Amino acid sequence: MKALKSYDIKFSGLKNGKHQYKFHLDHNFFKLFNNDEFDQCDIDILIDFNKSDQLLEFNIHNSGSVQVPCDISGELYDQPIEGALNFIVKFGEAYNDDRDDIIVIPYHSHLFNIAQQIYESVILSIPNKRIHPDIASGKKIAENAKYIINYNDDFELEKEQKENNSQPIDPRWAALKKILTDKKQ
Repeated sequence: MKALKSYDIKFSGLKNGKHQYKFHLDHNFFKLFNNDEFDQCDIDILIDFNKSDQLLEFNIHNSGSVQVPCDISGELYDQPIEGALNFIVKFGEAYNDDRDDIIVIPYHSHLFNIAQQIYESVILSIPNKRIHPDIASGKKIAENAKYIINYNDDFELEKEQKENNSQPIDPRWAALKKILTDKKQ
């Protein structure tokens, strides 16, 4: 894909040692991965790259914000993110990315596309539970919270009614239950 070519790191002409790359991501980057969840985002990527004869070390650092929906209210808010992803690229017979921390590329390769690893580092930086900061601090109450509270109250009321309306056990069933309990003893 041509759009991902800008994330190619050409290492064949580089000297051994440390190098840095910087990228800035917006919503277009995530569309390349068919992820439409982030309509607005502002993320800076810093890649520390260490080249040696046998392997390539990558340390991806991301920081910025993405606009995500709150899990409680559904309202969009800017979620600050910060994270890192470290991995090693080794040379081998064929491409292999079975492990998260080691990727094998063919010996004849002269570049490595880092787009997938950048995407993963950002996705892993987003918290699983997304709560609007105003709701978390108590400054704001979610509009739909009253429905959740009412649902829980209705559930408890229904449970109490079932317990209170329990019918006395038919004496015939009680005699059968007694036979079963006597057998167990």
